[in-house]
Amino acid sequence: MINSPTRLSSEELLDILSLSENATAIYTSEDIIIQSANDAMLRFWGKDKSVIGLPLLKAVPVLEGQQFIDMLKRVWLTGSTIEGVDAPAELDIDGEVRTSYYDFAYRAILNPDGSTRCILHTATDVTDRFLSQQRVAEMNEEVAAVNQALSDTNQQLVETNHELAESQETLILLNNNLTESETQLQFAIDAASLGTWDLDPRTNKFSGNDRLKLWFGLKPEDQIPLTKATDVIASNDRLRVIAAIQQAMQYSSGGGYDIEYTIINPITQIPRVVKAKGKALFNIDSEVIRFSGTLQDITDERHAREQLIDTNQRLELALDAGKFGSYDLELETGIMFCTAQCKQNFGWPLDKPFNFPDLMTVILPECRKYVEQQVGNAITHNSVYNAEYQIALPDGTRRWIAAAGKPRYNEQGKPVRMVGVTYDITENKTNEQRKDDFISIASHELKTPITSLKAALQLLDKMKENPSPKMLPKLIEQSNRSMDKISSLIEDLLNVSRMNEGQLHLNKSIFNLADMLNHCCNDVRATGKYDLIFEGNTDLEVFADEHRIDQVVINLVNNAVKYAPNSREIYLIVSKEGAMAKISVKDKGPGIAPEKLPHLFDRYYRADYSGIQYSGLGLGLYICSEIVRKHKGQIGAESELGKGSTFWFTLPL
Repeated sequence: MINSPTRLSSEELLDILSLSENATAIYTSEDIIIQSANDAMLRFWGKDKSVIGLPLLKAVPVLEGQQFIDMLKRVWLTGSTIEGVDAPAELDIDGEVRTSYYDFAYRAILNPDGSTRCILHTATDVTDRFLSQQRVAEMNEEVAAVNQALSDTNQQLVETNHELAESQETLILLNNNLTESETQLQFAIDAASLGTWDLDPRTNKFSGNDRLKLWFGLKPEDQIPLTKATDVIASNDRLRVIAAIQQAMQYSSGGGYDIEYTIINPITQIPRVVKAKGKALFNIDSEVIRFSGTLQDITDERHAREQLIDTNQRLELALDAGKFGSYDLELETGIMFCTAQCKQNFGWPLDKPFNFPDLMTVILPECRKYVEQQVGNAITHNSVYNAEYQIALPDGTRRWIAAAGKPRYNEQGKPVRMVGVTYDITENKTNEQRKDDFISIASHELKTPITSLKAALQLLDKMKENPSPKMLPKLIEQSNRSMDKISSLIEDLLNVSRMNEGQLHLNKSIFNLADMLNHCCNDVRATGKYDLIFEGNTDLEVFADEHRIDQVVINLVNNAVKYAPNSREIYLIVSKEGAMAKISVKDKGPGIAPEKLPHLFDRYYRADYSGIQYSGLGLGLYICSEIVRKHKGQIGAESELGKGSTFWFTLPL
């Protein structure tokens, strides 16, 4: 009978794993919780079983600031595998922090859905191997030096000692190989336009190849102290470079050297941005015996990087100045990276993430399908996405947003991102609506007097053979009123056109404000329904266009008559305020709501008082404000519901 194989439990597998001579540990969660660690791994850490169940960083705090915790988190998040060879690690061994070298692997064990179940960590201490390799390299250098000395004396040895002939042939072969290797290395260095340098720590003498000496302003034969070599380094970089060299020459640092700085040629004074890379070599006693490396000219690269940064900053300034918000949408996750202006456009809190699902909740329901279709079309056809839609803020306010974007694709042609900008076009939409309303109002306002004029002309045409003494004056009067109304509307339109084109010219002269006010608005005085009462300074004179100022006053008085018909007294007030004369038109009418006051002088704005619609183009106060502005004065309005309104403007004396 064949026994079926026994399936081991998780605990049994962990027990067996703990017997392995290879250091092994298992971690779970993004916090890298130690689920299991065998004795070999615990010895590496200098810990016991009590660390099981703790986060690795808490269990082995000496790892803080080293690369391993970040690697493990990356493996957990990506499900990938990270391996290392001869990786240095600082660990607390017998109460002393030492640097050892390890071959290791972080391997993600995945769930069926592709998420990470756990991380398997295996490691091998290769410190002895690593140090042995270092020692071999040092010995190779010493052998190379001996070979060079033997090469110099080889001819004499051949002539005097035939017994060394076989050794001589071997040395020649080695030298040829070495020369070929040096030639290839030099070719690679020249191809990469690298400067090479070498520092002898025993003498502190610095030298390099011809290219590096040219950069440093040295002669080909120069070999100078390190302190003199650092003189060519820009003063703001010098201390940082010296500190990096000193750090690299410490055995505990591993000997690595990688830094960017600026050198200034002492002869040409030409600055050059360089990237220095090097390695310090140590003997068996951890003493530095050599420090050498390469220098790469990255001036053009740095300038290109700075130009890119400058371009990006200019773009950001342009976007901010234009109140454009930019976004970067990850299509698969719906995560959006937005600028502050982008969030402001949608009324979103700046301290909260704003992702695509949030965007769709802000967009009005009737616009969502349209937006999704526009985005889909852009992705399908690799075209620009453009859309205008309405959103609703938390307080119920509605805004119009214009959005544009362009899809981005990966190497496989799959759409992965959408980048673009947003802009609040509420004011534009409002102005468009006002313009449409104005056209409608203008058409209506012109149609009424034209219809009346046409009717009067038709009647006049019928009675031209037999005019009626009673009807004729009335029809002529009606025709004149209609023509006056048409002329007034056309004059308003022409004034606005002149203002837009900067052609509103002023014919200035010196005149007395009191005289001008007492003679204006005679048509209002003639009706007998209103008393125009003058108050204030009778001696003030201004240098202004009297006709235009009279036009402003007439408009303000006509508004008082129109919107405060029950206010019999209308006050015309003149006062002096510093170097300005202030003219006010005051009524005792129903007043104006506070929220409407800021908009009274906007183009096309027509206030609706107490639900009553009044005729007009909504241009009168706008024209007044432009005339006053042209005179370098100011205009405004004050009102209190139930107590009347005061419209005022100022002119330079």
